Amino acid sequence: MEQAREVHEIRVAIIGGAGFMGKAHSFAWALAAVQSDAPRRIVKQVLVELDADAASNAAAALGWLESSTDWKSVIDRHDIDIVDIVTPPHTHAEIARYAIERGKHVLSEKPLANSSEDVKTLVAAAEASSVQTHVGFNYRQNAAVQLAKQIITEGRIGQPLQARFEYHQDAAFGAMGWRAHKATGGSGASSDIGSHIVDLANFLLGRVTKVSAVLQVLSLSEDDDHDVDDAGAFLAHFETGILGVFSFSQKAWGQNNHIRFEIDGTEGALGFDWNRRDELDVYVRSETGNAPRGFTTVHVDGDTPGTWFDLNGVGTGYLESSANQMIQLVAAITGGTANSPTFSEGAYVQRVIDAVWSSDESGSTWVEVAEE
Repeated sequence: MEQAREVHEIRVAIIGGAGFMGKAHSFAWALAAVQSDAPRRIVKQVLVELDADAASNAAAALGWLESSTDWKSVIDRHDIDIVDIVTPPHTHAEIARYAIERGKHVLSEKPLANSSEDVKTLVAAAEASSVQTHVGFNYRQNAAVQLAKQIITEGRIGQPLQARFEYHQDAAFGAMGWRAHKATGGSGASSDIGSHIVDLANFLLGRVTKVSAVLQVLSLSEDDDHDVDDAGAFLAHFETGILGVFSFSQKAWGQNNHIRFEIDGTEGALGFDWNRRDELDVYVRSETGNAPRGFTTVHVDGDTPGTWFDLNGVGTGYLESSANQMIQLVAAITGGTANSPTFSEGAYVQRVIDAVWSSDESGSTWVEVAEE
């Protein structure tokens, strides 16, 4: 007999919870449950994996109340409110669409799907429903990034003129698994990590309208048959006239999840480095006086959106940024507050990546980002 539901709870099911992202999301949901001030308590109800032992072991290790091997039957349950999808990309669309059609709120890792048609179908389904949707671009939830957004919005650096975004790591030197092929991974570095910096750019500066790109597929042995890109770079024009330069690589030794951006404005500039993620480099011309020209390193404090402690310098990390997105989603569900990035915003990021691929295939010509 199914357990009676308590109305003051909001229950989560995670689909594909035994892998890296399953672990990250499991920890983040636990933190969100403690940090959220929503009127309904967050409950980590059930973890789903295709293998029964993997599901059971992961649920026990990561603090889920139940495990299952059948994602459809879990989504069909009346006591599940949020479906968190951390499976390989080629399965995202089917699971997300099934959940939306049954009135479940959805948090999905990116990319939303492996084809533009599937993405359009998902966005249409979400917009036709009353559910909240969220895409796992967690880096925009970092406190220093939130501070950068605030400074730009307040006009302290004037009109942004140009920007540089990069994301480099050495993750693709090891076994890539499902990420090695377009059929399961969608695309390589461009979609996996390049999409994160496109989202950061969108969050801070608005939308990109056209790109000129070059991609690299770096096979280092005869046995390496992957067909996705390992690295790339592209120029971009924003709808506001800003010039952007983007670069990304998953075969860059010594780069420890290195995300960085620099934004130049008419009255100042900003710089951020994920490896110094509690700091923001700020230059505001009107605030320098007679001091030598140069950046001031600003440490985020307890009043900065995204921080959890009043004691400055305690520090934040990957899990806080991840939990902040869960907190925002639950707040939108329970209190009607703003929720971003939605599936519509995730679809825009994917259209930018599609334009990057098209540009590379056409010899780095300028390619317009498709309209919605």
